[in-house]
Amino acid sequence: MCRSARCLLPMLCALWLSPSAYAQSADTTRGSAQAEALFVRALTEVFLEDHEQAITLLDRVLELRPREPAVLAALAESHKAMGHSAEALYFAAEAVEHSRDEPDFYLTLAKLQTETNQPEAAIATYEALLRLTPANTAALRDLGRLHERTGQYEEALRTYQQLLELDPENAALLLRMEAIYARLGDPTNALRMLEAAVATVPNERTLLIRLGMAYRDAARWPDAADVFEQLVARDAGDSEAVLFLAGALDAMGETERAAILRNGLQTTDSPEDRLRQAALLYAQIEDNPDAADEALHLLEPFAEDDNAPTEALFMLGDLLYHARDHGRAAEVLMRALDDDPRKPGVWEQAAASFFYDGQIEEAIETTETALLLFPGQVGLLRLQGYALAKAERPREALQSLDKAIQILAEDGDQPKVHARLLAFKGVLHDELGETAEADAAFEVALEVGPGNALALNNYAYILAERGERLNDALAMAEEAVAAYPDNAYFLDTLGWVYFKLERLDEAAEAIERAVAADNQFPILLEHLGDIYAAQGRDAEARTAWERALDLDPDNETLREKLSGR
Repeated sequence: MCRSARCLLPMLCALWLSPSAYAQSADTTRGSAQAEALFVRALTEVFLEDHEQAITLLDRVLELRPREPAVLAALAESHKAMGHSAEALYFAAEAVEHSRDEPDFYLTLAKLQTETNQPEAAIATYEALLRLTPANTAALRDLGRLHERTGQYEEALRTYQQLLELDPENAALLLRMEAIYARLGDPTNALRMLEAAVATVPNERTLLIRLGMAYRDAARWPDAADVFEQLVARDAGDSEAVLFLAGALDAMGETERAAILRNGLQTTDSPEDRLRQAALLYAQIEDNPDAADEALHLLEPFAEDDNAPTEALFMLGDLLYHARDHGRAAEVLMRALDDDPRKPGVWEQAAASFFYDGQIEEAIETTETALLLFPGQVGLLRLQGYALAKAERPREALQSLDKAIQILAEDGDQPKVHARLLAFKGVLHDELGETAEADAAFEVALEVGPGNALALNNYAYILAERGERLNDALAMAEEAVAAYPDNAYFLDTLGWVYFKLERLDEAAEAIERAVAADNQFPILLEHLGDIYAAQGRDAEARTAWERALDLDPDNETLREKLSGR
């Protein structure tokens, strides 16, 4: 049965029977008695949840007693129970119109307006009710939520502040206000609300953890340490609190005490304890530089455990990936996905692990499987394109890239990724000798992401290699280097454009800077040797080419240059 109808029954009866509800003359006594009897029967049907019969009886009552507020309100409730939204709204509004001093009628109308997606009308009704009864906590609560729902967060805070004055120890309300302040980018007041909530329930561990973390995020390390000290004092075995306290002490320079706390944690070799402690450390990686290594150490045994929990494998795989142990990361992540394949981001990470480990066919196979489960995932399509290109399957790579590019064009919310994929598409078309298609892809990339350094660099390099539009290439290369002045590959492109323009001194200076930034990339050393040779610096050219050949011993072009052919 509808709870609101059940709650309204006593009130409706009281309104009907009260002398203020109606005044009857002697010649209407009989009609009034009949109406009263019908009304009581109707409310009985409401109680029995026979709303159709209740509406029939209430309609008869309304003929005898037009504009009777209690009858109008009862009709609103029964029509609501029957799913007749329009009729329920009409009768609820009529009840308010004919009884301006009854708060429950306003509440009924406002709730109906809210349920039928008329938030502004509901707000107006609640505001009218609060002018009648300013201390109506139910109305203040519902009005605040409506303000939130409609994005009127400042108004929501003002409404909740009124409610807070009536109920100052309402922790749930304080936390709601904290969330709104955080949403508005006001961390000071958000923290103030959280502090007040903790003051109302000082022994609530979850809130204390949140408060300590809020102090930590605000770099109020002594305050954070005080909160975590309280928790550790209550339970020395609270690993989470101990680790948070140790992190705060580290930030305060008390590293020795922090180390003692960490070393003093009671740990066992049970998988459950290792997993629990690893999860706590994993959550602190952004704030504690040692947390990743410690978590990895705890999780390593799960790599050899055939019954390892899936959660442990997901964390271990992620840690191995970021430690650049890509081969093992791929193996662990695929085991985790065998147990729980519902995570597209993990599929992408597994494919990337295979890719970076040089297992290109496995990377392609992983993306194919993942895209069957999650078609249209841009990250997976992008990786598939890269892997297919690496496998020298450029036409298939272009198909994957085009799918991703189409999705990004429709969404329009990732211009950087969109521009990069278009630039890569341009590179593939150029390698296929399709210069018009390549140039078109680069031009669109620079429309989608103006100033995108990768697109600028790659387009400039390709134009330089062709010996075309060298002044345009120079402008693009200079813009890319201006954005990333220490990027070795961007400096190499700039130097190569200078070389093609026969500005040899500037070319040498740019590529010398590139080699200083990264001396393990053979093409940079080869380019440097080419420029030295053009300047007549033969010995230096030979040294640069030899260094390049050491890094790329299968490069026949370098061997020819060194042999003088």
